[in-house]
Amino acid sequence: MNTGETRGEAPCGAGSPGTPRRSREVLLLPGRGTAVLLLVVAALSAVSLLSRAVTGAPALDGVPGLDNLERWFYVDREGGVPAWFNAVLLFVCAERLWQVSRAARAEGHPQRRWRRHWLLLAVAFGYLSFDEMSAVHEIVIGPLREGFGLTGFLSFAWVVVAVPLVVAFGLLFVRFLLAQSPAVRWGVLLSAAVYLGGAVGVEVLSAGAYSSLGEDSALYVLAAGVEEALEMAGLVLFLGVVTTVLHGGPAGPAVVTLPRDAASRRASTTG
Repeated sequence: MNTGETRGEAPCGAGSPGTPRRSREVLLLPGRGTAVLLLVVAALSAVSLLSRAVTGAPALDGVPGLDNLERWFYVDREGGVPAWFNAVLLFVCAERLWQVSRAARAEGHPQRRWRRHWLLLAVAFGYLSFDEMSAVHEIVIGPLREGFGLTGFLSFAWVVVAVPLVVAFGLLFVRFLLAQSPAVRWGVLLSAAVYLGGAVGVEVLSAGAYSSLGEDSALYVLAAGVEEALEMAGLVLFLGVVTTVLHGGPAGPAVVTLPRDAASRRASTTG
């Protein structure tokens, strides 16, 4: 994806003491890329629901090709187009995070102190990409469910392990986030809230629907669609944040001001 040009005042590293606090800061997401990817997420979600609707329609029973439509586009099927798209998003995030960590090795880079945090994020996203295609987390559901007697909202038992890991991981990054510019910090928090809201929050709700109504129920199909849509949207937003930081360069700010603010400064300078 292409990133727009960063505009602002004198260069300040993200999180550096000299970073000016502007009342009108906005995060510069990568050009049209973020909007296009969000449209792709919306399209995949719509096709997923459509594939389930037409597959279950009695009037269309026996129409050739409908089973393949569900197989390739229903978000709850492993190895389908949505799963591949999710895995690619995770892999690209990992690659961009590694690039930030690599660039942060340079002397004077505003992220130099946090280069290991960026590298740890890259490793985590790399593993999530692998897990998305190999479905490792699905393997532990059965043993955990049977071992702890989990039912209902905890039927998808991997969340019992995932939630403590997410909390511990988040605590490791508190100082890292506080050191970032407000735009980057809130961008990361927003994308994490969207992603985890789907991956954990809606996952728990869908587990309840699965346990009580079954995987063919309309409620479960809807919940599964919302869950995957939130995951993909959160990844798209996070990719935009990381790409912005990456293209900021060692001396470039991670935030930009709105054009009106820039115009006001030019007017006051010329005056």
